[in-house]
Amino acid sequence: MNWNSIFTAVLPVLLAAIGYLISSINELENRLYVVEGRMMQLVTPDGQIIPSPSNALARQAIKEEITFKVLELGTRVTLLEEKAKEHNK
Repeated sequence: MNWNSIFTAVLPVLLAAIGYLISSINELENRLYVVEGRMMQLVTPDGQIIPSPSNALARQAIKEEITFKVLELGTRVTLLEEKAKEHNK
C-alpha cells in the first residue's frame, strides 16, 4: 500500500468532516444567541419573570374565577352555619 494514495483518498473526507463540524458549531452558536435574546425578553437581569400579554390575561381570568369561587364558598359556609344554629335551637 502506498501511504500517499491513502492520505490523498482520506484527506477530502477529513476536510469535509471538519467543515461540517465547524458549520454545526456555528449553527448551534447562532441558535444560542437567539435563545439568549428571547430569554432577555422573558426574564429581567434580576431574575424576575416578565409575563407575556396573553399569559397575563389568562392569569387574570383564573384569578377572577378563583375569587368568585372563594366568595361563593364563603356564602355557602355562612348559610350552613346559620342552618346549623337553627337546627341546634
